[in-house]
Amino acid sequence: MRLFSMTIAAFTLVVSTFSHAESVTGKEYQAVVETAYNYFNGAAKGNQKLLSEAFDQEFGHVKMITISKKTGKEIIKTVPLQEFSGYFKKATKDKWEANILSVDIVDNQMAMVKLDFHTPKTHYIDYLVMYKRQNEWRIINKTFVAKKKS
Repeated sequence: MRLFSMTIAAFTLVVSTFSHAESVTGKEYQAVVETAYNYFNGAAKGNQKLLSEAFDQEFGHVKMITISKKTGKEIIKTVPLQEFSGYFKKATKDKWEANILSVDIVDNQMAMVKLDFHTPKTHYIDYLVMYKRQNEWRIINKTFVAKKKS
């Protein structure tokens, strides 16, 4: 039995010496983080190219809590990401800051990013849901809350 254990240990050492493992999850994590920051930087700089690299403009949407002008009641408004991208045509003159609070990747195909996002007037928490389609991570849903600063 001891000879068998020694043989397995030696085989494992030899195989591990010659093999090269590369972390797919590490690559995917970096790509997801880059996609989140492409959205943030695209919005801050009014950079439509970065926004198109971040958003799935074919299938994606933004959801936000707002007050209905007709009823005065709280509603959830849905805006296509392609339309939402159009809100950011110019670079901001203000300083914006963003930090990623968490990243959850499922099967290297779906991800959820929690983004803490500050402008001088507003504090946002964004949840960005991404899918990896055609080998590219894209945001398919952005849901957020905004709190005015005093």
